[in-house]
Amino acid sequence: MALRRSATELCISIDSRPEHLPRLRTVVGCLAADLGMSSEEAQDTKLAITEACANAIRHGSPDGAGSGVTIKLVAGRGGMLAEVTDHGDGFDVNAITVPAPAERAGGMGIPLMRALSDRVEFLRNAKGMTVRLVKKVKGRITRRGVASVRNKRQRI
Repeated sequence: MALRRSATELCISIDSRPEHLPRLRTVVGCLAADLGMSSEEAQDTKLAITEACANAIRHGSPDGAGSGVTIKLVAGRGGMLAEVTDHGDGFDVNAITVPAPAERAGGMGIPLMRALSDRVEFLRNAKGMTVRLVKKVKGRITRRGVASVRNKRQRI
């Protein structure tokens, strides 16, 4: 995703507690609104990023709340990039399977992130695991109430 110089970049560090997730969703929602994302795109983006953070808190925090999670958000004209980094040992993304409906007590996070994002990458490094999500802006809402979707303009 190409982002222009006018991109907004935020780096947020939280301790590994799920109580932080609603505030994070609010921040992502504000950035999505500033980008002119449609309501559906904004909801998808908030859910995908929140799910990545919830997974980092649940699975990537060997020291519990003291481990911490870092969220880097870059919002530019083309869309939003999120990098969620934890301190866990990581996992083999190719070994992830979707559980059968009767067996689901979880396990839908990665398939959900993939379905809601334009690109998802999993990067393991010496400090832990990073999930990189990209959501492009397709349905731009302008201040005058005109939506531009795939080069077509229509009144909303």
